[in-house]
Amino acid sequence: MKKKSKFIQAFVSAAVLSALFLVLHESGTLDQAERKTYDKRMKVTSQFFSPSEEIALVLLDQESLDWAKEKLGWGWPWPRQSYALMLDYFNRGEAASVAFDMIYSEPSLYGEKDDEAFAQSSRKFGRAVQTAFYENEDDEKPVLPVPVIKDSAAILGNVSSVLDEDRIARRNYVTPEKNREYGLSVASYILKNGEIDADSVPEAKDGGMYIRYADDLSRFAPYSAMQILQSEFALEGKTELACDEEDIIPAEQFEGMYVFFGLYAPGLFDICATPVSATYPGVGVHLCQLDTILQENYLEDVPDFLNVFLILIFIAGGIFLGSSISQGKSSSLVIKSLIACALVVLYLFVSVVLFVYGVILPVAVIILCFAASYILAVFEGYMTEGHQKRYLKAAFRQYLSPAVIENLIENPDMLNLGGEEREITAYFSDVQGFTSISENLSPSQLTDLLNNYLSAMTDIILSHGGTIDKYEGDAIIAFWGAPTLQKDHARRAVEAALECQKKLKEMQEELTAVSGRPFVQRIGLNTGKAVVGNMGSRSRFDYTMMGDTVNLASRLEGINKQFGTYTMCSKATMESALENGCELKFRPLAEIAVVGKKEGVKVFVPMNSSEYDECSEIRRNYDDAYALFVKGDFKEAKAVFERTKESDAPSAKFIEKCDRLISNPPENWDGILRATEK
Repeated sequence: MKKKSKFIQAFVSAAVLSALFLVLHESGTLDQAERKTYDKRMKVTSQFFSPSEEIALVLLDQESLDWAKEKLGWGWPWPRQSYALMLDYFNRGEAASVAFDMIYSEPSLYGEKDDEAFAQSSRKFGRAVQTAFYENEDDEKPVLPVPVIKDSAAILGNVSSVLDEDRIARRNYVTPEKNREYGLSVASYILKNGEIDADSVPEAKDGGMYIRYADDLSRFAPYSAMQILQSEFALEGKTELACDEEDIIPAEQFEGMYVFFGLYAPGLFDICATPVSATYPGVGVHLCQLDTILQENYLEDVPDFLNVFLILIFIAGGIFLGSSISQGKSSSLVIKSLIACALVVLYLFVSVVLFVYGVILPVAVIILCFAASYILAVFEGYMTEGHQKRYLKAAFRQYLSPAVIENLIENPDMLNLGGEEREITAYFSDVQGFTSISENLSPSQLTDLLNNYLSAMTDIILSHGGTIDKYEGDAIIAFWGAPTLQKDHARRAVEAALECQKKLKEMQEELTAVSGRPFVQRIGLNTGKAVVGNMGSRSRFDYTMMGDTVNLASRLEGINKQFGTYTMCSKATMESALENGCELKFRPLAEIAVVGKKEGVKVFVPMNSSEYDECSEIRRNYDDAYALFVKGDFKEAKAVFERTKESDAPSAKFIEKCDRLISNPPENWDGILRATEK
């Protein structure tokens, strides 16, 4: 009877867990967790594949910009004659196609003849691919090149990336969607091979095809635009502009090749988040898609029936393994737990091996259901029914609720990617003196420095549940509270900001060795209502935020300079963070009115408790001086600020403000500092 009861109990547990995980799997609730395991497998296996020898990559890098400025007098943007020269060069070599991952939507600054020169070379070549860009998913009409360039192209290619809900490009369409153009990669393929057989390409679960990414575009041995132009000048006999004879690249080596042209210089760098990198060159998405097609390195989800079968098998295995533990024997629990871990590792290994061969096994749902079923079986043998229920709830929280995924699992209906008003916390960061840093570095050094910094900061922001809005050079713009509702968005944002600053200090020696000067960032945070959704931006990341809340966060980042601080938040952010369990401290700074606003906003510096306590004397002195400052007693305020000017940057900055106000007394002083610049 005992064995029968145990069997019934195990059967009921298996049935309940199977139903639960099948519902979670089929409803898509675990899709984001699966995407993360997909990304890990892509990173691990990307090094096992060599790029196709039929693809060539040409990058407009910083070295090319500097050379063109010095030798040809070309500023940015380059005259379109430059692209005409490159097309002439590839025409000599009889390249299969040349795809430009740029959009020439405005007439050339150098006049109509410049556009016509580009168009004439394009017509002569006959295999140029120009760009069509859709600003958001709902657009019916694309942004197109100027007519003379558009009409000279052999075909237009759509460069709008297909992004999953987490804004990562894992796949792209093979055939046009919504009566749009073919993607840039497929358009290049068509010029050489004719129509693509879409039926031969495995379809991804959410449409399109999965892209097999190279871990780094250097695997394609890219050429610089300078090398191509110098080689063309050599062929034209313009020795004063040509490279040395031994450095000339024979045009014939591009015969029959698919050529892609993209941007790689700081400030021009077209960044896209992919499974292998949060800062991947945008041209790489199209390049790697074509590489996947040419080498037929396709990826395909296993059939749904196999997903169901694996879920049932692993739930049964977890319950069987957990139920076989002898009660009261800790050694049995340890041994069985080691076996369970070994089975998980083995399954992960198999999933990676099959990924190499193009088979995408479910991973997150399998590990979660196996872990949950194993833990449930163990505790059913040791605890009462009430204890079992409490532990089951805790076990699910542990395994099914990492960061943002927890909210999506519990409230899937809260995920709304349409434009709507939300309360969010906006985050703006910028590197101090980055322009000066960039001027003293080579293109490769600057690119490595920027990618290293952006990747570290991005990982922290994402780990706190944040959404990356965009990168603008060295600047990071992010927000919390959308697309997933987060009640504690302000707390997450403030804690992420301090963790970013901490991480930057840890990286300081490494970054400073490259930059040649202290590498520090300023961060501004603000909380309030904003509109989030698809705004029709020209950025690839069209899920963004806008409104006064966002603008103020941007202003606070810059206003740090006026106080000698590096992290600043508004009163709204502080109050929301504290209301939601934030244990940080907030040092009051001042009440300021940003450019374009009459009303003041109180701003604070978030600090760790230990840091806050260490500066208690400085804070008291600052508060006394600031109270005098607000009253308009600038001389006395200056005298009090003088006491801590050597150890407190805000005090030193206020002495300068006092001097200005003493020299030019305000007529109607209300205690609010008004910014005169953004």
